[in-house]
Amino acid sequence: MVDIVVEERRAHRRIDLPASAVLLRGGTEAQRFVMQNLSAAGALLTGSRPLPENRLLLFRLDLPAHAPIAVRGKVSRQAVVAGMYALAIEFVDPSPETEDAIQQAVLDALELSVESEPFFKPDVEAAYSSPPSR
Repeated sequence: MVDIVVEERRAHRRIDLPASAVLLRGGTEAQRFVMQNLSAAGALLTGSRPLPENRLLLFRLDLPAHAPIAVRGKVSRQAVVAGMYALAIEFVDPSPETEDAIQQAVLDALELSVESEPFFKPDVEAAYSSPPSR
C-alpha cells in the first residue's frame, strides 16, 4: 500500500465568507469586489475588472458583524472565470491589530459554520492552469 501525502501550500486557514472588499484610491471607493474567501494572509476576490499585479493597493474589507478593516495588499495572481476576474490578494505587512481583526472574523465565521455559498464561486485552480484571457 502506498501512502500519498498532499501538501497544503497555505499556512493560514481560509473560510468561505460572503462579504465585500473595496479598492480605495485617494480615500474614496474606486472599485467593489465580492469576497469569496478570507484568511489572515489574503483573500480571493471577484470583480468585473482586473487590477495590476504586484502593486501595493489599499483595500477596505466589509465583513459581516465586524467593523470595516483597512489593509494593504497586492494581486498575486488573477484569472478570468465565467466572465469575471478572480483575484488572489496577498495582504502586505498588516499591523498586528489588523491581522488580529481579520483572524477574529475568520474564527467567528468558522464558529457560526456559515453554510450559505457565496454569490459567485469560481473554479480558481482550473483557471490558473491556463494563462488568463483578457
